[in-house]
Amino acid sequence: MIASAPGKVILFGEHAVVYGEPAIAAAISLRTYVSLRRSSHLTINGHVPEEGRHRYVLKALELSGAPRGLEILTRSSIPPASGLGSSASVSVATVAASLALRKGGFEPEEVARLGFEVEHSVQGRASPTDTSTATHGHGILVDRVERGGLLWRISRGDTTWYMHHIEVPDLTLVVGYSGVRSSTAEMVAKVRRFVEWSSFARDVIREIGRISLEAVKPLEDGDCEKLGELMLRNNRCLTILGVGHPALSRMIEAAMKHSYGAKITGAGGGGSIIALTDSPEETKKAIEDAGGKAYTVKLGGEGVMLH
Repeated sequence: MIASAPGKVILFGEHAVVYGEPAIAAAISLRTYVSLRRSSHLTINGHVPEEGRHRYVLKALELSGAPRGLEILTRSSIPPASGLGSSASVSVATVAASLALRKGGFEPEEVARLGFEVEHSVQGRASPTDTSTATHGHGILVDRVERGGLLWRISRGDTTWYMHHIEVPDLTLVVGYSGVRSSTAEMVAKVRRFVEWSSFARDVIREIGRISLEAVKPLEDGDCEKLGELMLRNNRCLTILGVGHPALSRMIEAAMKHSYGAKITGAGGGGSIIALTDSPEETKKAIEDAGGKAYTVKLGGEGVMLH
């Protein structure tokens, strides 16, 4: 049984989503493939599994009720630790392949729920945004209230997330990876201290939420001029919250020579930026000249699927 799932980018709403504001994520054209074959014992890419190295795959097998004996092969075009959802992609693809092997198919909502549980279990805390995007594909509006186009709701403790479908046109993004690793937990804690101390920071969080909702229509319409303007507004807010980094700023400045807009994607403090462009080769070169590693991706596309 072979399943694949896409990576993702956060287009709008980083950090603000933690405080109940809406955010938008979209699938990208980079994917992870997971192949399961029944065997007398468990191997992953020809080796005995290692808990640290293969923890997402092992937890996905456990939660989806996979048989003990499996020969597992994985391959991915998503660079790890880049903010593009590599762990969510492998978690979702493994869950889907395991369910299909056991039951002959899968329901997307079940995959999204189990994928979230995998990430939550491994990371200690998680949002279902990445795993729902890897499951559904296209675009996702995540909010704490129900709106039109509801796909499913996922709850943990006192928090409920509502996942809504957004149709995303075939837009081109260039992702610039800084090579600087940062801790999502540390960035979230840094923003939380600012928000608890400052009413100004709380205003910035609400502004990010407004930008996310304002972006839905131009995203569905493919209005690149408006999207670029909103990306820059969102990035200014993220910079105010203190999650910028000189390497990210250099890549954004370089990308803007050939782009409608560019911004931090993900937790910040390192990681990646995204640039919306009609000139991907020029944008890639500009980002690489600024010290980053660049990837051209298409937005939207299918979610988890069997092959």
